Amino acid sequence: MTAGFRAGAATVLLVNEVNAHLATHEHTDLCISRLDELSGILENGFVGRLSREDGTNDTRVRAEGVLASGKGEI
Repeated sequence: MTAGFRAGAATVLLVNEVNAHLATHEHTDLCISRLDELSGILENGFVGRLSREDGTNDTRVRAEGVLASGKGEI
């Protein structure tokens, strides 16, 4: 996540039980559970760097939701 962030890229975590802790990493912009979800997200446009100042970006809750539903989120 940090390497992508430092390169100026939006970062996407293909989340699973082993790496779910990275969902809370400050450099994680998006969590998905299946790689094929990414193509639709990219086709519709994706902007990284979700707002972290307002406290509404609880990435752990989002990652758990992705794991539970088996679907990506924007």
